[in-house]
Amino acid sequence: MKHHKLQRALLGLTLAAASALAQAGVLGFDQRAAFNAAGHIAVNSNFDDFGRGYHFPGSDFSRGDVTYVSDENLVVGAGTAMSVGKLRPVMSNEYWSPLVAQVNEAPRYSMLGFDAAVTAGPVDITIDTNQGSYAYHGVSLPDGSAGFGFKGFVATGVGEYFTGFRIDSQGSGYLAGVTDVALGQVSAVPEPGSAAMLLAGLGLFGWLRRRVAKQAL
Repeated sequence: MKHHKLQRALLGLTLAAASALAQAGVLGFDQRAAFNAAGHIAVNSNFDDFGRGYHFPGSDFSRGDVTYVSDENLVVGAGTAMSVGKLRPVMSNEYWSPLVAQVNEAPRYSMLGFDAAVTAGPVDITIDTNQGSYAYHGVSLPDGSAGFGFKGFVATGVGEYFTGFRIDSQGSGYLAGVTDVALGQVSAVPEPGSAAMLLAGLGLFGWLRRRVAKQAL
């Protein structure tokens, strides 16, 4: 009887670990090097070719497997009153907020990252996948005059991939922009904690089965 109870407990542990590996979710990265190491970057796009000043590339503007669908897409370069484009041109929204983008679903990307800046104040970032939406509130970003802040995301669910992202600033007068938008596929490596728990459960379950079999002889 004790053996059967222990078997059921270990089997439950193993199934719980396997379920944890399959749960939908997103891992966040603040360093591009660590983000790049998580898999293979297939696409990296920017807006450097727009140059100085303000540019209106039109609605539903696509670049690098991303389609920008803000109220009115605006590329901001150097020589304007907006600090976000001082160093490099960035994609933004002429109506201030939000900056909205859709990620192409063919191929399916499980990695998404970008450099971002905002003229002032925190932003809210929403990341969309085929399995859910993930909100990051009160994110601090540089104003673009001296650099950008990197934000990277890796989808962790089985079959999960990115479908879009959105950056909300504090409204009129607060302009957010992005550049160097990276897309890729993550390496199929589970989180160390979940993998260790799964392997431990499988190992104990196998050991118990062998022990019970020997006692039955």
